[in-house]
Amino acid sequence: MSYLALYREWRPRTFGEIIGQDHITRTLKNAVEAGREGHAYLFCGTRGTGKTTAAKVLAKALNCTRREGAEPCNSCDNCKTINEGICVDVVEIDAASNRGIDEIRDLREKINFSPTRGRYRIYIIDEVHMLTSEAFNALLKTLEEPPRHAIMILATTEPHKLPMTILSRCQRFNFKRILPADIIRRLKEVAGGSRLEVEEEALRLIARAADGGLRDALSILDQGAAFGGTNITAEDIHSILGTVRADALGRMSGYLAAGETGEALRLVAELTDEGKDLRLFAREMAGYLRALLLGKIDPGASAGEVWDEPGRMTARAAEFAQEGLARVVDVMVRTEQDMKNSALPGIVLELALVKACHPVTGEDVASLYARLEAVEEKLKTLTRPGVKTEKVRPVPSPLPMRGGALQDKAKPPVRPPTLPERREASREVAVATETGAPEEDISLEQIKESWGRVLDTLRKERLPISSNYSRTIPLVVKNRGLVVGFPEGDTLGREMADQTENKKYFEELLGRVFGGQWRVAFMFYQKVEAGSPGKGPVQKGPAPEEPVPKTPVADVKRRFGGEEINLDDEYKDTLF
Repeated sequence: MSYLALYREWRPRTFGEIIGQDHITRTLKNAVEAGREGHAYLFCGTRGTGKTTAAKVLAKALNCTRREGAEPCNSCDNCKTINEGICVDVVEIDAASNRGIDEIRDLREKINFSPTRGRYRIYIIDEVHMLTSEAFNALLKTLEEPPRHAIMILATTEPHKLPMTILSRCQRFNFKRILPADIIRRLKEVAGGSRLEVEEEALRLIARAADGGLRDALSILDQGAAFGGTNITAEDIHSILGTVRADALGRMSGYLAAGETGEALRLVAELTDEGKDLRLFAREMAGYLRALLLGKIDPGASAGEVWDEPGRMTARAAEFAQEGLARVVDVMVRTEQDMKNSALPGIVLELALVKACHPVTGEDVASLYARLEAVEEKLKTLTRPGVKTEKVRPVPSPLPMRGGALQDKAKPPVRPPTLPERREASREVAVATETGAPEEDISLEQIKESWGRVLDTLRKERLPISSNYSRTIPLVVKNRGLVVGFPEGDTLGREMADQTENKKYFEELLGRVFGGQWRVAFMFYQKVEAGSPGKGPVQKGPAPEEPVPKTPVADVKRRFGGEEINLDDEYKDTLF
């Protein structure tokens, strides 16, 4: 056969020609130069990353008769026979087809033979994870203490399948995926040497499809040359791989960002008419959106992405909010997995695009979060300055209990509002009209009347923190700013209420009950027993009727002989 495949013709023959594995080639070169070569190596990594190539280069370097430094000369007889695959001192074994104990026994017998021409007899066992348990046991002793003239190089794509007894006896080297930029650079070298004209977009498509494997990239380039001749275009690569054009991915991302469901579904129909694999499209779309997300979070993190021109990627990413883009990536990743197990993958993709364009239609956590954000934005719009919120009469709270009975037995107990009633009350509070007038003030008396309702809602929605508010009272209110009093000495309750998350929730709860945007602060109040004049001895009597806040109220001063104090400046600045 006269023609040789590109990945065989352009296989690296020295350590310096191996692409993207500098951490490995440097170690091997230093070991060869220092004469510290090991007796067993394990090369791990995904397909097409250079494991077998590195093994052959190492074998040449160890047996080369004209070596200068660590690099083989590729001109001596040993190097030539190794390159041609006919060297008797370098034995390649495919463990996928020679996986039994008999093959390993044969290896154990022949490994004792001395090399015929070189210094070492080298065994390269590819896909070593395919060996049986019995074969591994037979190989174990030879691997641990081979003859001085023997070196074993094991290569595998699945090192986790190897026994620990084998792993512990080898020097392990992990081959990483080759970066797309390195693949493109190598493809240009190969194309130039093979007299091929390849478009830049076609090179990006090949590098992306290769998924870090240079051998796969060269195979696709070889196939493109057979399909399009010496001039390879992006359309040729799309036809070979069944992928979609970058402009189709960009159009779909624009439709998702704008929420244009109809346009997104029409694009899917176009791809179906062209015979494209929709599952492959979903996978590419997920990768494209991921690249946009990386570029939005950190432009340096997406430097290795090769989906499109950097300027176009930046423009597409700017169309999304970061949270929304992350949600769409999650939707597309789940969709590709669901399409794999579905008999109707097209419908699965269409439903996913509808959810991605309209996040409020989903029932997952991300969709509920998006719906909550939409509600919050509407509430902010309704309660902004210049919008008047209609006042709703507060629902009376149940009467406080004392000794197991109602204080006022003449009045029947008040039924707590049901969930539909609470929702209806919240909707009524949010009804607003664009009048340009300022929000109507809420008096302290109105807040006291509805304080039981506030605490009842708090118990239903946030039971763990409701006990902190059980003995609180409203002290001062002005301009939607409320000072809530805690009993003097209840430091823990006040600190819990003053935590950012709890405080934000309580302000939102006040907004639902009374309307508008509220600010809240907390302080202590004193309890005064009934019959106490405020000065002099405290007389024993019934339980305190009412806690007395530290506020500049003349009636409090007259009735209890209290002392007038002022709120801290921080509350004045923050609330009033």
